[in-house]
Amino acid sequence: MSIVSIAKCDDYTLEKVYHAIHRSLSLLNGTEMLVRPGKKVLLKLNLLSSSQTPERAVNTHPAVVRALVDIFQKDFGCEVYIGDSSGSVKNSSTFNAFRVTRINEIAENTGAKIVNFDKDKYIDVYNKDYEILDKFRIARTLREVDFIVSVPKLKTHGLTQYTGAIKNMLGSIPGNGKKNVHLIAPKPTVFAKALVDIYQMAPPHLIIMDAIVGMEGNGPNAGNPKKVGLIISSRDSVALDTVASNIIGFEPMAVPTIRFAHQRGLGIGELRNITVAGESIQNVAVHDFKKPSSGAQDFAGKYLPNFLLAMMFDNTCSTFSTVNHSNCTRCYECVRNCPAGAMSKDTGKVEVDKKKCIGCFCCDEVCDFHAIEMKRSLVGRALLGMAKALGVEKVE
Repeated sequence: MSIVSIAKCDDYTLEKVYHAIHRSLSLLNGTEMLVRPGKKVLLKLNLLSSSQTPERAVNTHPAVVRALVDIFQKDFGCEVYIGDSSGSVKNSSTFNAFRVTRINEIAENTGAKIVNFDKDKYIDVYNKDYEILDKFRIARTLREVDFIVSVPKLKTHGLTQYTGAIKNMLGSIPGNGKKNVHLIAPKPTVFAKALVDIYQMAPPHLIIMDAIVGMEGNGPNAGNPKKVGLIISSRDSVALDTVASNIIGFEPMAVPTIRFAHQRGLGIGELRNITVAGESIQNVAVHDFKKPSSGAQDFAGKYLPNFLLAMMFDNTCSTFSTVNHSNCTRCYECVRNCPAGAMSKDTGKVEVDKKKCIGCFCCDEVCDFHAIEMKRSLVGRALLGMAKALGVEKVE
């Protein structure tokens, strides 16, 4: 039975974060047996944005990173590496993400080593048990360290509903590789299966989630910060995502990454088979956490068979991008990052070819100015309207 620990943490004061992480690790039991002195430990962060400050709750907060560096250096005697690849294909994006989050300063002050996955050497990995991706490239550092600690941020996601531990390993793929995953897997359920393929070949040994301030609404970049006040830890990414998503009001099996990873035996996705240590889910649940859609998938997840759930999810999440030109700064990050080549700047402003748009949310993820608006398909609007009429859940 997998263990997920929950520790309260009111804010990002370093001392509070340090003690909350210590408590969450102590509740897991045996972490000190897994991490021996002298080992190389990689903190795999979630640095989606290269321009958003920590207060926006887009990226893993630097206080969490600093506390983890101190714990693994001083308490465990390890050599610490800090790595990720940001959401943009722009060459300088990951470098800028480390800078704007002040994580580069943490490295300078502690001696931890920053690894920009976009500049790292890569290796090809092959997944014989794949569903979507049989081969892809990951940063070589992931294979060279002794211990991987995934440090995701608790957020909603327009395409996958929720993003946490499983999806965080998409950042193992450097540069353009992530863009290619979206192109290969444009539908939400197919993309979720691809994420599970990636997770299967790059699983962390430990997950420590920054859930002190999460992101609600139109995450993972354009939503709003929402205080949750927690550090959540586990050695099972699927179990952690199950607990974390439930805390903010999701039916875990309606989150496709959780469902598919559980079905493939990569972790525990059923709450009844997870031991929750520390705070109880009921005691820390956030009942007003806004979701990126009506939550009709949650309702369906309780009552529909999997094949109908997948069909409903793909239809309700079938979207296309539109541009709010009053917010657009013409930085053209969306154009550079569109896997399908659906966005252009030929007229001097960003235009979207709806026939090419695959609704992958890449443009929304990299836009820091809330200039991208996702419109649902006719079928999606009809299904969400039915959910609202039935009183399934309030439509945001």
